[in-house]
Amino acid sequence: MTRNLYPLNPEQVVKLKQIYETSEYAKAATPGTPPKPTATSQFVNLSPGSTPPVIRLSQGFVSSLVFLDSTGAPWPIAAYDLGDPSSFNIQWDKTSNTLMIQATKLYNYGNLAVRLRGLNTPVMLTLIPGQKAVDYRVDLRVQGYGPNAKSMPTEEGIPPSANDLLLHVLEGVPPPGSRRLVVSGGDARAWLSNEKMYVRTNLTILSPGWLASMTSADGTHAYEMQKSPVLLVSWHGKVMQLKVEGL
Repeated sequence: MTRNLYPLNPEQVVKLKQIYETSEYAKAATPGTPPKPTATSQFVNLSPGSTPPVIRLSQGFVSSLVFLDSTGAPWPIAAYDLGDPSSFNIQWDKTSNTLMIQATKLYNYGNLAVRLRGLNTPVMLTLIPGQKAVDYRVDLRVQGYGPNAKSMPTEEGIPPSANDLLLHVLEGVPPPGSRRLVVSGGDARAWLSNEKMYVRTNLTILSPGWLASMTSADGTHAYEMQKSPVLLVSWHGKVMQLKVEGL
């Protein structure tokens, strides 16, 4: 009677559960090594003949595309068009400067056209899933001043030109061959390269005047300037002094 009610012994039940768990794990597991998560910044060149930025996606991962102008201010999206809607899913709140996108298929390539408010030329992006890295967040910097452009001190005329070196500093990557400097008095990092000083900080540098600057979406600044042992900075209206050693 007991044999009819429980045809499997305890060892067989445990073995059956192990087989089921192994099967479920195999179904959920991604082929190969999981992609490495990254957060990057890219310049957007709208001139004819330029190569569109590449966005690395992965099935099951959401990537955020953040559009900024030359001053680091959000550039609102007006509309977008997806080359292959069946292979990608996009979410947008109809007002912001951010698109959320994910690949719904493993290896289908595609492209995306984004129109920014007040900009006639669409921003074209190439979408590539199935890479070794996946872009969790991409700050896309469009050369020009958007509707929310910040006023930048001592900066006039045309928008600042693209500066890959300064963009790397903004991401926390030291300039090639640079020497790390010691900064005290506030939250800042600085490097010396080719007799120029590069500073990454969430403070606003007031003096001395800088040669170029760049701002990220979270308010972090990167500055290229002549070397100086003292920096006058501002933090929420409070003026402070930073000392730089190792010049």
